[in-house]
Amino acid sequence: MAKKIVKTKKTKASKIDIKNERFLVTGGSGSFGRSIIKKLLALGARNIISISRNEDLIKQAEVDVASPFVKFRLGDINDKEFINNLMKEIDVVFHTAAIKHVSLAEQNPREAYRSNVLGLLNILNASASTKRFIHISSDKAIGVTNCYGATKLLGEYLVRESNDIHQKNIYLVTRCPNLLGSRGSVLDAWKQQLKKNNKIKISDPEMTRYFITLFDAADFVVDTALMNNVDVKEIYYPLKFTKKFLLKDLAEAFLKIHGNKNSSIEVTGASPGEKKHEDYIADVPLCSVTELVALLKEIN
Repeated sequence: MAKKIVKTKKTKASKIDIKNERFLVTGGSGSFGRSIIKKLLALGARNIISISRNEDLIKQAEVDVASPFVKFRLGDINDKEFINNLMKEIDVVFHTAAIKHVSLAEQNPREAYRSNVLGLLNILNASASTKRFIHISSDKAIGVTNCYGATKLLGEYLVRESNDIHQKNIYLVTRCPNLLGSRGSVLDAWKQQLKKNNKIKISDPEMTRYFITLFDAADFVVDTALMNNVDVKEIYYPLKFTKKFLLKDLAEAFLKIHGNKNSSIEVTGASPGEKKHEDYIADVPLCSVTELVALLKEIN
């Protein structure tokens, strides 16, 4: 379920006819984008376009999704001509494309701004004929301490302002925590480290993180997008699906599945921009190592 931060008057939105609407998933060749596409297909969608810049991921996604109802297109959200032409064909947008890694955004603030703010604004400016726009933001936009969180927070303001600019349309903001098992996540890094040196690196054993699985995140985002009664002033959180872990517990659970008796953990210290404890709309209980082992086996 989506969690709302304030109680305000809801808007009766036009019903989405999923079989006949034209969907766009930006960043659709990524792991989260693919999960959204698969959820839409399962609900009966017949016209989905994905755009992304990575040729290799597009080819992988074509094989993974394998549906005649999905077109994977190569394109940049900062290309105004491309986006303006594309948006004429779109009814519902799921915006997942972004620079997502905190450390990369810290090292490349101009590119983070270009992708996460200017790219988003480019799509919003072309969205006059779009029925709904669903922006996938991050818990890093709460209590901002890094470049990535700052770009996501500014993006939220732009999306919510679009409800005033295009008053016939619906623009929604969702805030997801870390996506466990997504491409480029800590689990991917650990697999590579373990293969190379039989040890994994963690920044701080006592660091905590909120997380959600890809499957649950896709369910939450699509279900939120298809709601009949929405409030455009609200920010929606997947509290029903959100869990929390200690980094040392996740590392231990990971090694129980993938490691051996000689596998070890190396503590490296926090990277620039990293918080020890993330902020969230509400606290949730910590997962035990046993629970994390079961979750990792499920998504493995």
